[in-house]
Amino acid sequence: MQFFGRLVNTLSGVTNLFSNPFRVKEVAVADYTSSDRVWEEGQLILFQNTPNRTWDCVLVNPRNSQSGFRCANCTENEEGCTPLHLACRKGDGEILVELVQYCHARMDVTDYKGETVFHYAVQGDNSQVLQLLGRNAVAGLNQVNNQGLTPLHLACQLGKQEMVRV
Repeated sequence: MQFFGRLVNTLSGVTNLFSNPFRVKEVAVADYTSSDRVWEEGQLILFQNTPNRTWDCVLVNPRNSQSGFRCANCTENEEGCTPLHLACRKGDGEILVELVQYCHARMDVTDYKGETVFHYAVQGDNSQVLQLLGRNAVAGLNQVNNQGLTPLHLACQLGKQEMVRV
């Protein structure tokens, strides 16, 4: 009976591994020396590998700065931002497309203020970012933040007519 219990636990663990959107891989930070540091906030670094046209967001290991963890949907900084939040804040459409299409970054994850990537896009000055997000819009588009504002409410409040039209 113990064997059967261990088998069920193992199968449950494997199922969670493949269905978990928060996949993490430990990587050597030295592997990114040839990549450009696009954004850095605390221990969270967004790298661009220009020749391969790829992007990686790495959370530097607080116990060993030589290694880090790569994850598309992590929220391990002071503000609770994901790499997609940071890409929207920066207003870089290329990073955004990479994270959404190839890393399957979730758009419904909120930061500590309850804001989704749509809130970040509205606060920026690049309406193209909001258009790119809108192509794959699912959950998160009508999410209210801690102040009770949806991205549309926020755009109206900030007087961003272009964002309202998008």
